[in-house]
Amino acid sequence: MESARSTRPARPAHRPSGREAMLDAAEAHLGEGGTLTLDSAARAAGVTKPGLMYHFSTKEELLGAILDRMTARYEREMLALVSARHGAEIEDFAEAPAEQRVLAYLDWACTGDLDAADLVIFADHHLRVTLTERWEEQLARWLGIPAGVDAERGAGLLAVRLMADGIWFDRASGLDVASEEQLDRMRVLARDLLGGGA
Repeated sequence: MESARSTRPARPAHRPSGREAMLDAAEAHLGEGGTLTLDSAARAAGVTKPGLMYHFSTKEELLGAILDRMTARYEREMLALVSARHGAEIEDFAEAPAEQRVLAYLDWACTGDLDAADLVIFADHHLRVTLTERWEEQLARWLGIPAGVDAERGAGLLAVRLMADGIWFDRASGLDVASEEQLDRMRVLARDLLGGGA
């Protein structure tokens, strides 16, 4: 399955000097399947290692900054989907019902601009726990099941969230086992699971 990847940063054609340009280069390097170290990130950005370390003194800081930037992009994209589903501009996920939020996440997982860079939480086995915890904090804020939800509704919300997680991983890793038609059918199944008109 092909997807447009136009919002992804391209590897710079010239020497970047700023923090954002270095993040662009590091993210592009990850997206091409590269292993990210401070040395490889500096080479990808066309700067010296001390130049990179002026902005990111450790690999954890660099990977954390990439993750923060990605989650900010995800949030903008998912808020647009929640707003479209809700029929009004939503600025905070808490404004939308849980069903609309989790279905927007599923829509985003099926259609978003994803590649190997999105798997940054798995980029370093020493930092996996720290980065995964950071990622889960974001997901809890976006997709947390409201307090007091009955067990059946909670199970449905969790099932759709896990479906979206699996699709996100499948598409980001490049496996793409589901066709667009199958992804569309899964979205219909998810809506049915959550009550049809959610």
